[in-house]
Amino acid sequence: MGNNRGFTLLELLVTAGFIGVAAAVAIPAMNNAVERNRVIAGGELIAAQIREARLAAISRNQAFRVRFNCPTAGAFRMLEVTGDASVDDDSDRCTTNLPNDGPPQYLSGNVSFGESDPHDLQISARGLVSALDGATLPLVFEVTYGSQTRNVSVTALGRVTVVDE
Repeated sequence: MGNNRGFTLLELLVTAGFIGVAAAVAIPAMNNAVERNRVIAGGELIAAQIREARLAAISRNQAFRVRFNCPTAGAFRMLEVTGDASVDDDSDRCTTNLPNDGPPQYLSGNVSFGESDPHDLQISARGLVSALDGATLPLVFEVTYGSQTRNVSVTALGRVTVVDE
């Protein structure tokens, strides 16, 4: 009776081949899933920040802004509006902290706002949204990473939706 313990070289090569083929198929799919998840998370983070600013504006009866690329590229932040233009429009406003300001939020690595600079928003005490640069609403913010894109849409009444492109 022979010893049947162990594997032959042929069996090991066939198994290694199957593992190689499975890895060749799985790795690109995993990379695509990672890109997609980062874009989804980025879009939801932006939408949550706009909703939070709207809630703060209504509940505190005070205007708030959501500024993008604030304090750095790929970041955004909710800032209270004081009514003093020298404070609200100051170039260093993103780096100063007032009591009702939110912390900076950052998009995860290599996720960006898309091809164009996003419009900074102002939310009135009644929850109405406007673009600081006078752009017409609804506004669409594009969030991209690799081949993945997601759009965050904001209406003048403050409705925020996130959809895949």
